[in-house]
Amino acid sequence: MKDLKSMKLICCVTFLLLALMVSPCLAGGGVQISYPDGSTAAAASVRILVDNKYEFEFTTDDIGYFLFPTNNFSTAIVSVKSPDGTEFIPVTLPSAIMASGDTALVLQQLN
Repeated sequence: MKDLKSMKLICCVTFLLLALMVSPCLAGGGVQISYPDGSTAAAASVRILVDNKYEFEFTTDDIGYFLFPTNNFSTAIVSVKSPDGTEFIPVTLPSAIMASGDTALVLQQLN
């Protein structure tokens, strides 16, 4: 009975270690957005068009950050609107930049 419990524990620990090692390979990249004045784009609306096919919508957190769930694309067009409705120039990001880890994006006002 003790051998069975020990084997289950070893299997669970092995599974968790493998899951933790593989998960960074499957995860997308994080993006932190700042306004032209350097302040963080907290609660900004983010729309991302991936390979001109798929659209995602996010809201940044209180430090202007959002996590993109995939790196399975060639390019992404990122459009941002501040909570007060101000729009900014869309930015095209290749997947290699998003996959490289956290990305800092400084916006430029549209008008």
